[in-house]
Amino acid sequence: MALKYDFYTEITENERKWISLINHDLLNVVYCNLVLKPFYLKKEKELESEYEITKSSIMGQILSTLRKIINKIDMFYVDYKNSKQSDIKSLLPLFLSSQMNNISKGETIDNTDRLEIRKQILENEIRSYDKPDDSYLYDDTFEQTKTI
Repeated sequence: MALKYDFYTEITENERKWISLINHDLLNVVYCNLVLKPFYLKKEKELESEYEITKSSIMGQILSTLRKIINKIDMFYVDYKNSKQSDIKSLLPLFLSSQMNNISKGETIDNTDRLEIRKQILENEIRSYDKPDDSYLYDDTFEQTKTI
């Protein structure tokens, strides 16, 4: 059960929308609790099952980041119930798309981590391809007949 490319694209697409909402002060605690938290819980569950199989350090880091986001949302909701203000903008550095942007800029990552990320991306791309249909290979075999 390899994670497909859609796993990461779905996260980055949603985070782009949420970043836009945060930047326009349109994202609130209730929305975070009702939309963001279930989304990240679902992604965490998918990633946990894959992590148990592969024990990839990159997946472990992503899993840790997802848990930090979920915990932050939980803290926002506790503050909301206690009538305290929450700084939703503090989610921005936790988003995976923000962290990947920092990685692509070369900030706080060494060459071994960069190679591990590239390796993981390539493995996911290879696993996402369907296996070719080999049935046609044996249909065209040349049968020699002996002529007497």
